[in-house]
Amino acid sequence: MKNMKLSQLVKEYPFATIFLNEKQIDYCCGGDHMLYEEIAKKNYDRKTFTDELSDFLKDAASKYQATVDPSLYELGIDELIDHIEATHHIAERLLIEQVDEKLNTILRVHYKAHKDELRLVHSLFSDLRKELLEHFAEEEEEVFPLLKLKATAESLALVESLEGDHEAAGNLIKQLQKATGDFTPPKDGCPTYVATYALMKSLVEDIFLHIFKENSILFPKYEKGANL
Repeated sequence: MKNMKLSQLVKEYPFATIFLNEKQIDYCCGGDHMLYEEIAKKNYDRKTFTDELSDFLKDAASKYQATVDPSLYELGIDELIDHIEATHHIAERLLIEQVDEKLNTILRVHYKAHKDELRLVHSLFSDLRKELLEHFAEEEEEVFPLLKLKATAESLALVESLEGDHEAAGNLIKQLQKATGDFTPPKDGCPTYVATYALMKSLVEDIFLHIFKENSILFPKYEKGANL
């Protein structure tokens, strides 16, 4: 596996996102980062990592659902926006509601046994929930309608602002991963505890894809087409 930008890796090998998630390699906000540099940052052995990645990709298509459809790179701005709203905004709003309800339940039921962990997780998730819901509203009501029109200095500035929002969400997610042991419930966790962490992991993985599609497909395409 040659060295390349993570965004290019995902473009050439869409199923790589699944492997990168498991290795906690940030391909969404860090799409411009080089593969070998990110491997080194995580203290992975390069040959072992790339061999495992190559082995994973050999039969990934037969085991997993598609992550980043190659056809997305051919879509226009309007079509990409419609896809992001229909696919990620809807799914993530639903997952946020489900996690919020279940997390409040386990916070109450398991408070005595897991107070420190659950208070931290609840606080971080509350911040992430606020960040995401406000971000969705900003995109749907302000930024995306502008992106469907001719590019202006204002719209390009808003794109830059959204990238900052993505960084903020990414930082919260990294804290959540650490606080939950990468969404691993405790051994005495009840089925609701297990389900809560599983849903949270699903939400995070969808957010990664969402951010990648904006940072590495939509925004570069928009900026490239802007003639200011």
